[in-house]
Amino acid sequence: MHKLPLTQVSNYRPVCRSNRHKQFWGILIRSAAVFVIAAATVAAQEASTPEPDADSGIRGLPVTLAGQFFDHNFVNYTLFANVVLDTNLATLQGAQTVNGTGVGWSAGGGVTASHLTRNTAFSLSYRGDYRRYGTSGYGSGTDQNLALSYSVRLGRRWSTSINANGGILLYGGGFYSIGPNSATSVSTNPLSPETRFLSTGINFTYQQTRRLSYVFGGQFFLNDYNYAGGLDSRGASGLLSVVYRLTGKTSLAGTYSHGYYTYSQGVGSSTLDGGTLTLSHTFGGHWQAAVTAGVNRTHTSGNITLPVSIILGQQTVNGYVTGPYDTVSLVPSFQGSLTHYQRHSAFSVSGGQGVSPGNGVFLASRSQFLSATYSYSTRRSNISFGASYNRLSSVANSISQTYSSGNLSASYSYVLRRHLSADFRYDLISYGGLLSYGGVTEHRLSAGLSLSSKSIPLTLF
Repeated sequence: MHKLPLTQVSNYRPVCRSNRHKQFWGILIRSAAVFVIAAATVAAQEASTPEPDADSGIRGLPVTLAGQFFDHNFVNYTLFANVVLDTNLATLQGAQTVNGTGVGWSAGGGVTASHLTRNTAFSLSYRGDYRRYGTSGYGSGTDQNLALSYSVRLGRRWSTSINANGGILLYGGGFYSIGPNSATSVSTNPLSPETRFLSTGINFTYQQTRRLSYVFGGQFFLNDYNYAGGLDSRGASGLLSVVYRLTGKTSLAGTYSHGYYTYSQGVGSSTLDGGTLTLSHTFGGHWQAAVTAGVNRTHTSGNITLPVSIILGQQTVNGYVTGPYDTVSLVPSFQGSLTHYQRHSAFSVSGGQGVSPGNGVFLASRSQFLSATYSYSTRRSNISFGASYNRLSSVANSISQTYSSGNLSASYSYVLRRHLSADFRYDLISYGGLLSYGGVTEHRLSAGLSLSSKSIPLTLF
């Protein structure tokens, strides 16, 4: 590793790059056209092993908090409006802390749809809102999240699964996406007012025998960070899995994956090769569990420039660390997940370690994560809880710091009368220190009303 020189600069401040909006939405619209025909999302940095159904050749609908209301044919439209109160405690450079409070409103809508037949399974989930504050200390903007999945049996032995995921995360927003690897698919950045993401891909399954099947496919992703100096990432990866059904409820899968990431501003690229074994089992009482273990080999190279601060006596000197890097690392990969679903309740928890493209400052990074959700519903009410934690440490260069983020959310919704619900939500959001920038702990309370075409309460997502 080369020694990195320090070049002094003054008054480094993140600056929004508004011209990226048009470029991003152009890419998003073109990519949407692709995945409507044949695209899908998988985890951005690490492909999950599909679990083909030995009997039907297709997978069922995903288990989500809103999935308690799914039927073979289901469409629900929602409109909502909330009053929002935000308070935070921010730790800046050194030991300085700043308190802030913002009062505002949010309004938006969404749609949830599913369609299940003997040979196909389709689900669509969209939620979007605009948040506006009356104080300048909090950024106003939009949160968007779209998730789409489609599975179809093409013939006696062939089936395919198509998925897509994209959206915008406004700074400080709580976020829970669909999928067992969602905790590691998108990493937020406290320097960026918005994080925009998109991933698409497709998997094919060949059922050779009732017990033995093969899965292969690929995916594309991009993460965009809206601040000057932000290192946007994009890439593609492919996988090949061999799945053997040991019993009617237990499967063993071996997977090889190859991925390639590239970063904006010409700072470098990363190549990832991974091998894993996955053991999954379906228990009685609607319990499912899976355990994955393996190793990833990463090769990262390029030239990096990062903002830093050095305290000289009573003075803080802002600057950049610059220098080339060329690193090969072996990172153990492991993950465990447990889900339980019934007609009125859903529970899931997952955690593990893998390699992610980074978060706009860190490049390829070791990602350690933990995520859990729980929801209970009746026809008139829903109570939901969600929590996640993510910790990043760079495997691309000599950055010694780590970055962590986490959130905790709870919501309650009650149907007041036909189509009309009262909704309450609490979010605790925490960002750890990032290089010379401190952490932020934020509390958000929101309350409002929603209109639903199916006369059902809102869920956490």
